Amino acid sequence: MGSEKNAPALDGEPAGETPKALGVSATRGVFWTGGGQAVRQVIQVVSSIVLARLLEPSDFGLLGMAIVFVGVGQLFADFGIGSAIVQSKQVREIELTTSFWANLLFAGLLALLLVMFAPLVADFYEDERVIPVLAVLAAGLLISGATVVPRAILYKNLKFGMIAKAQVLGSALGAVTAVTMAWQGFGVWSLVAQPLCGSLVNVSLTLRYSRWWPGCQFSWKSITHLVTFSANVLGADLLNYAHRNGDKLIVGKYLGSVSLGYYSMAYQLMLYPLSQVSSVIVKVLFPTLSQMQDDKARYRSAYLKSVSAISIVTFPMMAGLFVISDDFVLLVFGEKWMPMVPVLEVLCWVGMLQSISTTVGIIYLSTGKVKRGFYFTLFATPVMLVAIVIGLSWGLTGAAIGYAIASTFVAYANYFVAFPIIGLTVREFHRYLARPFAACLLMFAAVFYFHDWVSSSMDFDVAQRVTMSVGVGVVAYVASSLMINRRHINDVASLVKASLTKS
Repeated sequence: MGSEKNAPALDGEPAGETPKALGVSATRGVFWTGGGQAVRQVIQVVSSIVLARLLEPSDFGLLGMAIVFVGVGQLFADFGIGSAIVQSKQVREIELTTSFWANLLFAGLLALLLVMFAPLVADFYEDERVIPVLAVLAAGLLISGATVVPRAILYKNLKFGMIAKAQVLGSALGAVTAVTMAWQGFGVWSLVAQPLCGSLVNVSLTLRYSRWWPGCQFSWKSITHLVTFSANVLGADLLNYAHRNGDKLIVGKYLGSVSLGYYSMAYQLMLYPLSQVSSVIVKVLFPTLSQMQDDKARYRSAYLKSVSAISIVTFPMMAGLFVISDDFVLLVFGEKWMPMVPVLEVLCWVGMLQSISTTVGIIYLSTGKVKRGFYFTLFATPVMLVAIVIGLSWGLTGAAIGYAIASTFVAYANYFVAFPIIGLTVREFHRYLARPFAACLLMFAAVFYFHDWVSSSMDFDVAQRVTMSVGVGVVAYVASSLMINRRHINDVASLVKASLTKS
């Protein structure tokens, strides 16, 4: 158990991977990860719709209050070690075993701290209902800590299919558990059970697929070089988490659980393209670009093609959702969720921006420039939080607008800091995005005028309006893309073809 003989192969590129083959492997990784994310997306969407109709917005808001603090604990439970393992060119068995036990130890201590400080969190929100919710969710930190190393092993060896299988099965069980409990009247506890059950399945399968089990060895000295890298990752992740989740903390504190429920659901809808498209490609990009870090030309080409592929999918998704947001919310979630429509409209444009800007973090990680990423996040976090606080003067929508303005400023500042690392200019970056954006604008105009026409007619109900508008958007976007963005589509198609025909 944990012997050198049974240690997974983690040295250098996978055997036989030429630059071309590496690109094909990355694309196959996108398919595996994307396929898994697509299935998880269906599970998430269906379960969210059912849960939104069975539960109240305040239940989602109460969970959101607790999740803000649990999320911080999850970052510490990882401690950035997973990223350090993936980025490192060579990792020994003693380092893997020590990292595993260190993660588990930190996770246990953090779980205890969360339970101890739960009453203070309740005082902050002035809502004692958050205490038991936070205490139960704290147990999930132990699961997160146990998942880090075996998952990093799978990423290091580009075993994206195995990661996808574990995540899909975990999501399925978590969703079934949550819906069953909500149906039986368990309220917010349905939402608490969902991530815990899903994570248990995920960690069990991840350990099995990695073919690795921790030994009894522990040597802090063996992982000092990993900790040096991971400490900067953790610092940047903590600050990034603060400016991505500080809005929920502020909304929950000053506007209450009901408003936070509306905001959280709108934010979750905005995150769908990021979590199901951007994160899929980013997960594959990290180990792939880490192997290209010494070849800047290859690196830039792979990065720009990936950004273009993301924009081709996420831009029309967010623009289309903006147009039909009112009918979409009414049809999918029901009348009680209509107050979130103005917030959703603002966040649609944030989602379009962040689907691209979120890829910048990979530049810091894959090139080992995590300290620069940490310093930038140190600047970005207060900018985001101050903008949200200022926006609160205009209520929930004002907070969303403040978040949107700050996100735009921070994204462009990040481009100017990160792009020089790989010799990329903002102008070249814009040039790659110009055609997908133009195709998106044409689609937006078509859907806007069509939806306005069907909405003014008494002949169509809400389901018909949404269905027809989506259909028009798909046709308009495909046509406009073929006219003005054919080259980028061909680049993506060629990689897709190569990955499908690879033996």
